[in-house]
Amino acid sequence: MSIIQVQTLADFQQMIITEKRVAFVVFVAEWCPPCVKLIDSLKKELEQQRSKINMKNLQNIDILIVDHDQCPSVVKLFNPTVLPYVYLFEKGKYIAQFGALDIFALQKTVMKAFEYARVH
Repeated sequence: MSIIQVQTLADFQQMIITEKRVAFVVFVAEWCPPCVKLIDSLKKELEQQRSKINMKNLQNIDILIVDHDQCPSVVKLFNPTVLPYVYLFEKGKYIAQFGALDIFALQKTVMKAFEYARVH
């Protein structure tokens, strides 16, 4: 698992559209305490699910961080209604999304990520 800070729209397009990966795109802001908590919860849930299904590593699942204030071009593409907001992609294809700090949705989306990571 890599955690990557998206800097530009071109970076984002390369990482999502052209790379063959499963990626969480997490919209956050420095001034948003739930955003920090969500990223920590996401990392923890990925590790827990990895150990449950006995997957050796998380190389093919990434977390792409988009700061709401520092990368407005990517924010404009998605226009998240709340922060934090999470999208799940696989090889550039939208799979799922959820907003705010919804632990149930987070767990469900992580399970989907593993399904795609193992199958594709």
